[in-house]
Amino acid sequence: MIKHVIKLTVVGVALSCNSTAFANDEADLAKLKAYILAKEYSQAYDFSKSVEFELAGDITYDFLSGVAAFGAKRYQTAVFSFERVLISDPTSFDARYYLALSYQRIDNLHAAVSEFETLSKTSSITAEQTEKVEYHIKSINQQLLERTRLWTNTITFGLASDSNINSGSSLDDITLPDGTVIPLFDASKEIADGSVLLQYSGNYQYTLSQNQTVMFDVSARSKRFFDHSEYNRELVNLSVSYQHELLNEASWYVGLSTTPLWFANDLYRTENALSVGWQQPIDNNSQYGLNAVVSQVDHATYDQLNFNRYIWNAFYRFFTDYQYTFMLKGYHDDNTNGLTHNNKTAIAGSYTVGYPITANLSGSTMVMFEKQTYEEPNPLFNELGDSSSVILSTDLLYSGFQDQAILLQLNFQDKSLESELLAMKIFEYDRLELNLTWNYTF
Repeated sequence: MIKHVIKLTVVGVALSCNSTAFANDEADLAKLKAYILAKEYSQAYDFSKSVEFELAGDITYDFLSGVAAFGAKRYQTAVFSFERVLISDPTSFDARYYLALSYQRIDNLHAAVSEFETLSKTSSITAEQTEKVEYHIKSINQQLLERTRLWTNTITFGLASDSNINSGSSLDDITLPDGTVIPLFDASKEIADGSVLLQYSGNYQYTLSQNQTVMFDVSARSKRFFDHSEYNRELVNLSVSYQHELLNEASWYVGLSTTPLWFANDLYRTENALSVGWQQPIDNNSQYGLNAVVSQVDHATYDQLNFNRYIWNAFYRFFTDYQYTFMLKGYHDDNTNGLTHNNKTAIAGSYTVGYPITANLSGSTMVMFEKQTYEEPNPLFNELGDSSSVILSTDLLYSGFQDQAILLQLNFQDKSLESELLAMKIFEYDRLELNLTWNYTF
């Protein structure tokens, strides 16, 4: 409701703005007003930018360009325009009012409150204006209070069917280069089983200022298989991150995390990571981001398998009625004990589309291709383990319940090796997994 009131008020104010300065080009100002009258804010914004060089500094133009930017959701630009108006006329209620609203839109809440409080102390303010200002002060202060400390908790319960829980081979035996046939142990063959999942996730958010936030995340999950308890796994993740939002609506973050993993009740490995990232909107319908992670993976028993992993990824996201995401990702594993045949580099690309189906049902589909190359040949077979993987995934999310969601996922993976050596086919596999989960957030 407030959003509609603001738009109507903006148009009204734009047409009734009293300015002592004369426009350098009355025709351009009339055209700009006409766009705003028709609520064609994108066209108004584009036109205001085209005449900015000639008219910037004229108080009427500055106010109208601010209204155009505000209506086009270019709130940072609106801030600059209304600030120029106040330099020429510090008593302008309309300019200060919409400057405060623009600050609120870019999440500079403390500055918004300051501007509204300045208006509340103005002697010429009317009763109607006082009511509006007091409403916004109260609303923003409540918003600041709620975001200072915010807990979010999610409980997840799931059931799954997996055709290959151990990413095992479909072969019964392998043939060595000298012709020797070796039967495979059952643990090396593909194993199908069902599982039950229980997970808790918690997020604690503490706001340092209007654009600085510290977040603490904790999650614990347990996956138990029906017939093969030796593959039961528990995972805990603890992380802390700092996020900083910039005036151009971009943001960056830095974070630390630790993730221990248990197999069959025994600690298997722990991953400690440092991550940094950047996210930048391009316009109202698109954004891009860059992220990098450096992690150290330590095995509890097989310390010769310890490695460092270096990850980077870049994404571009575009919004219409659907949401499209394109991502490129690369990583390099570097064994810390000199076992260079375990060193590998991977490059992956993925495409994801999210789409609404009904008011409470949405879906998404993802396809990914990954290419892995190894630094040295496998010492047992004297062949490189270079491989290609294809992953297909589709989800259906139902969110028609309050604070609850039901998610159905279908995932397929296919990994194939480039080596023609039959013995290397032990590392190839197919995997089909069906997951049904229930989430409750409070």
